[in-house]
Amino acid sequence: MNVEGQKFISPLLCFDIYSEYYHKLIQQFRKAADARQVRSILKGQANNAIEELIQLETYDALVITDPHQNIVWVSDGFPEMTGYPKKQVLGKRPSFLQGVQTSEDTKQKIREQLKTVHSFTGSVLNYRKNGEPYLCQIKIVPIYDSKRVLVNFLALEKELLVA
Repeated sequence: MNVEGQKFISPLLCFDIYSEYYHKLIQQFRKAADARQVRSILKGQANNAIEELIQLETYDALVITDPHQNIVWVSDGFPEMTGYPKKQVLGKRPSFLQGVQTSEDTKQKIREQLKTVHSFTGSVLNYRKNGEPYLCQIKIVPIYDSKRVLVNFLALEKELLVA
């Protein structure tokens, strides 16, 4: 900016650039914290593939369930996305987020894939605590111990914006 021959550098002109890097940095810190917590929750069952998945995938929330699909842990992003406090969801099945407009076909596909201990990737219509529906892209992966026994499922969830 020029004022009577003097040049001023406006920090507002650079703010967008700094803001973009700031958000990327925050996301990296959040992913690193999530990876540490997942490693702690899974007590050594988390291998490099799981940590790499967390680092590479774009997600808003992580959910860990036991083999019976009862929630044992959710990331900080889960309450932000759903409106449900962490303590309120522990022990519940993630299907409690589904509602009247959730596709029966999608629910059946998820059940079939998890019953046969396969991964599932797809989108599902879920509902926030306030009843508002949102479209959620989910990737569910089974986690095995060293003896190849299923110990947990990890779900990476990303809210999809509908145009």
